[in-house]
Amino acid sequence: MTLNPQEFHRVVLEAVSDDYQPFESVVSRLSRTHQGALGVVEVERILLTSIASKLVAAYLLHADPPYATEVGPDMANIRTFWFCITEQGLQHLGRQA
Repeated sequence: MTLNPQEFHRVVLEAVSDDYQPFESVVSRLSRTHQGALGVVEVERILLTSIASKLVAAYLLHADPPYATEVGPDMANIRTFWFCITEQGLQHLGRQA
């Protein structure tokens, strides 16, 4: 299955639209549903772009308060983040928050 760049962004937003998702789950979900059309590096790039565009929020989770800290786009640590679609991202997908 070949996806164009807009479709890549849409499927990544869909992957984080249900709840907070760790990086590994996003990659795993996309690998299953799109038969490897999206590689890990491509998912990283799209998530970084989506964070910068405020379509996706990224968090570091902690055992103690504060339990979650929102972070910005950071290529070095992106695989340790949890992701959630923002209200703006839902609007981008044509959904209401």
